[in-house]
Amino acid sequence: MAKLERLLFDLIETVSLDEHHEEFSHALADQIVSRLAQPLRIVAAATLQLRDGLYEPDFLLGAPLLNAREAPLSARALQRRLDGQLWLIRRGVRVATEGGSEGWFDLILIPIDSSLKTLLALRTESLAGEEGREREAAFQDMAQLLRLFVDRHHQRERLQEIFTLAGQQQLSLLPTELPQISGYTMAASCVPAEEVGGDYYQTYPLTYTAGGLAIADAKGKGFEAAMQATGLHAALRAVNEMPFKLTHKVGLLNRSMIQAGELRNLISLFIAEWDSEGRLLYVNCSHPPPFWLRADGSVAELGEGGRFLGLDAKSTYRFGIAELQPGDTIVAFTDGWTELFNDKGEEFGAQRIRTLLEQRRGEPLEAIMAALQTAADDFRGDLPFDDDRTLFLLRKE
Repeated sequence: MAKLERLLFDLIETVSLDEHHEEFSHALADQIVSRLAQPLRIVAAATLQLRDGLYEPDFLLGAPLLNAREAPLSARALQRRLDGQLWLIRRGVRVATEGGSEGWFDLILIPIDSSLKTLLALRTESLAGEEGREREAAFQDMAQLLRLFVDRHHQRERLQEIFTLAGQQQLSLLPTELPQISGYTMAASCVPAEEVGGDYYQTYPLTYTAGGLAIADAKGKGFEAAMQATGLHAALRAVNEMPFKLTHKVGLLNRSMIQAGELRNLISLFIAEWDSEGRLLYVNCSHPPPFWLRADGSVAELGEGGRFLGLDAKSTYRFGIAELQPGDTIVAFTDGWTELFNDKGEEFGAQRIRTLLEQRRGEPLEAIMAALQTAADDFRGDLPFDDDRTLFLLRKE
């Protein structure tokens, strides 16, 4: 489900990136059908517009949404049930199939604007049974993500007013120099794609021989993402003053992002703490999994954790463990590296990063960073990069 959640996020973010996209709802329906019809068993999709007290389809994909006798839908009853809700399920809808017989389906209705003038409608196979409950959870995630993006769009103009000040604030969050922690070496870089970025990293000593690191990506662009990074920075400093377990700290960080107000955004986070013996505890919150390059030549990914920060106050998180040996290296990065494209539309991807790391695992950390930068620049050619790129490397001596 974590992979499906990230696919949902990337899909909605891609459609909503263009501020001047007048057909957002149509593009959203099209992308959902083309990319999610099979895993979510979506049979038909439509956008519904409110006209004269009725919801009528203005964009339809796949089979008819409903039988003719059930469409259009009465607005009064639907709006009463959708008021204050993220979504609505109409269960047990009978619709004619291609063979002429009627089958039982469920109808998902998700508001695309706060005024309930436009709805996204998805007809899916019955959500009964264990497999259906898993799909129902995915539809709920879709509704939550759509609400966050809609709220963000409505506030965008106000959030752009103090770009310059926010840019200065964003730079001030990053370490001016990395701490010296006995038994370990570190290297890091953060290059924002815009005046204000959403990438963030921090490292901090816990004792003379133990430390912690956090690398995060506030989803979105510009001022809003920078303010989320600022909020995360303040919350991280606060929880690190407390003698809490790592999973408890992450839970507090998640709730603090939600309590920040309606302008919240989603944040992917990888946070880790290590001791003098090389025992590294980590939590991955829907962040691209860092690579663990072992001195014996093997490679592992650090993916244990949970959901994005800021999505659900009730989210729970698991920790993972990496027993670092001398010569082992942790390489953490944001998706600005993996989602870099060339002029052929190809993605740089995590596999290219992994291959380069395997080839240069024994080199100094600064040399590895430089090699990654060169490889990424050669790959994209003359194309600009449109997302922040952050990199953090940790090696046990």
